[in-house]
Amino acid sequence: MTTLFALLYAFVFVIGVWFLPSSIWGLLIMISITIGMILFQYAISPLIVGWLYRIDWIPYEEFASQYPHLAESLDKVVAYNGIKMPRLGIVHDLNPNAFTFGWSKNSARVVLTDGILHYLNKKEQNAVFSHELGHVVHSDFILMTVVFAIPLLLLTVARWAYYASLFSRSSRSDSDEASYLRLALIAVAVLSYVSYYLSYLISLIISRIREYYADEHSAEVLQDPNALATGLVKIAYGLLVDGNVEERKKSRVRGLRGLGIFDPSTAKGLGIISVGTTQTLSMEAIQKAAAWDLYNPWAKYFQMFSTHPLPAKRIMRLNMLCEIYGIQPEIDFSDAKRLKEEQAGKSMWDEFLWDMFMKALPTLVFIALLGLTIVWIFDLAGFYNIAFLAPVYANMWLVWAIGFYIIGFMSILKTMYMYKGGFEDKTVVDLVTKVKVSPVRTIPAFLEGKIVGRGIPGYVFSEDMFFQDNTGLMYVDYRFGIGIVDLIFSLRTVKRLIGQNVRIKGWYRRGPSPYIQVDTIWSESGTRHRNYARAFRYVWVVIAFILGVVCIYFWFQG
Repeated sequence: MTTLFALLYAFVFVIGVWFLPSSIWGLLIMISITIGMILFQYAISPLIVGWLYRIDWIPYEEFASQYPHLAESLDKVVAYNGIKMPRLGIVHDLNPNAFTFGWSKNSARVVLTDGILHYLNKKEQNAVFSHELGHVVHSDFILMTVVFAIPLLLLTVARWAYYASLFSRSSRSDSDEASYLRLALIAVAVLSYVSYYLSYLISLIISRIREYYADEHSAEVLQDPNALATGLVKIAYGLLVDGNVEERKKSRVRGLRGLGIFDPSTAKGLGIISVGTTQTLSMEAIQKAAAWDLYNPWAKYFQMFSTHPLPAKRIMRLNMLCEIYGIQPEIDFSDAKRLKEEQAGKSMWDEFLWDMFMKALPTLVFIALLGLTIVWIFDLAGFYNIAFLAPVYANMWLVWAIGFYIIGFMSILKTMYMYKGGFEDKTVVDLVTKVKVSPVRTIPAFLEGKIVGRGIPGYVFSEDMFFQDNTGLMYVDYRFGIGIVDLIFSLRTVKRLIGQNVRIKGWYRRGPSPYIQVDTIWSESGTRHRNYARAFRYVWVVIAFILGVVCIYFWFQG
């Protein structure tokens, strides 16, 4: 849906820039079009969500009969805040998540998945449900629409100013007034781009603050912050946190970007500890899982660009609220730092910087080549007069040829680093408690278990899946990267795989939550499904080598 509106915005903007002159009226018209599109998206988004997601809408009477513990909180919130009864829905998918959407607090839809009802105890279900009701009573639908509209308006100004400066230049006017106008437009474009980026980061901060407010609402409704804290552990990490021994004995296993309980664009999975025979809580496993959020530099990087706070940060804030309600926190992170140091040492910044370097390696070579070429074209530093650099500038085609071959070899090195060999049998718990892992630094693994749901619950075009073994659950990243391939897999294959026992070969990554990127899936029906995302990366290597050959040809011709 976001992609659809982005394409529509780009199309309308190109048409506007092409036909509208570089005047203040052109800017006002483009701003008006942008505001119109924002309002149109606001008006149509709830309808599109209801259409794309397979939601089983339940009348209030039936909901109250099936889930009286949730209906009790719902009645309390509705009566206290004087709002209309939200529409209630269930997504029949074992991926534990919840979200809310609508136009206002009096036209809200609140949706839970079967996973929430299956893996969380009743108090935790109530806490998650009350969190979503918090978004409703705080009118976050309207607030976040306005907040995210501001960066888009600034981007519109920046793009208009940039293209208007090009338009004024193409008019070939050499007057001082035209020159000053071009400089002014370029200055406006630069300032607007900077403001756009900063306002976007600020809008994400506001989104994370709204999540904290919704967490506080949940704690207030239940008079207990611990319920949401333990629920978040199950949803985000899935580690067993359940003080109800009788309920634990009944179970073998415990466990939309913007207004959901968890951000599906960054929430790449969760793991849970099996109950086992001792019926004891593994706080050590919880702290190992949370240590990534607290101490891995990658966590700070991801939080900056996320709509939701990292789970450990939310749990720590909920622990602080426990003092207000006169209860003791159930989740303790006091030993997390020691457990992290046992795995990864005192600092992980050296590994983070190395990961970033490996991730950007081919791009860095290309930027160096581009910079060298700009210096050559404009002779910015008078390098023509330096004797040992003269051969370089006399053979720029050869320099680019060598550069493309270096880019190709660096791409191979990057792929080998990100897609290591040495696959071993692992469980979800083995993987989710690792701190020394990132989107770049991986653990090659085999997992055996069952596909229990889609990566985005209820979303019919989700090519990713949710996996369960005898120790926990994990997000399965099958995204190939080519839209039509992902679409075909989501429509033809995912539905058939749900409910089947599988063996998965892939690379475990984390960023900011755990997931496994698929290489191969073997199903109990005898089918094998390969993901060629790794092999596809070598296409860029081939392209780089071909461009190198082309540059050598022009070098010979020169």
